[in-house]
Amino acid sequence: MTNPPWENGYTDLSAKTFGDPSSEIIDLAAQIPHDAAVIDVGCGEGRNTLFLAKQGYDVTAVDISESGIRKLRALADREGVVVHTEVIDMCQYSFERAFHLIISHGCLHLVERSQWQELICRFKAHTVPGGVNVVVVFTDALPPPADLEEYCLGLFKEGELFSLYSDWDIEMQKSYTFEDEHPGSLRHKHPVNKIVARKPPNKSLQRD
Repeated sequence: MTNPPWENGYTDLSAKTFGDPSSEIIDLAAQIPHDAAVIDVGCGEGRNTLFLAKQGYDVTAVDISESGIRKLRALADREGVVVHTEVIDMCQYSFERAFHLIISHGCLHLVERSQWQELICRFKAHTVPGGVNVVVVFTDALPPPADLEEYCLGLFKEGELFSLYSDWDIEMQKSYTFEDEHPGSLRHKHPVNKIVARKPPNKSLQRD
């Protein structure tokens, strides 16, 4: 498998490979407790991680890309904020504590279905009662771009993500298509499902 195109952006500290922090993350930052623990699973270069760290949250960021984490660490140093980082396959990450906010933005479809099914179960199990999951995935509503096909191992079925959180309180669910451009003028069109779901306060915390 060749290196994915977003790796090119990770080598340039001035490039915003995936843009600015997501609007739902900005909105949540005004709502979650200031002592909340946050994890960004598949953080890339950390656009959401850095925003939350600058708000003073205790943020952990994990990604399989060494260059992505290297860039995140450099950006965090430049901004004068602390981020706990780890280079690891998200499927191998061990959740050793519970989090108030778990973010997985645009990466679960990059692993096999059985793997992301297990990951979502772990997200839900390691979210404190009243905590939030923000999950964004690509779906099969359109074929993946030719240059990304080898990476899209587990595209979600349209609407499938929403059903996986049917036992939680849904604060946002969206289905849409967007176009993006990566360094090197690569343009892609992606069908997306996005959810912001809150764990009901009466659901107990679980452990592996």
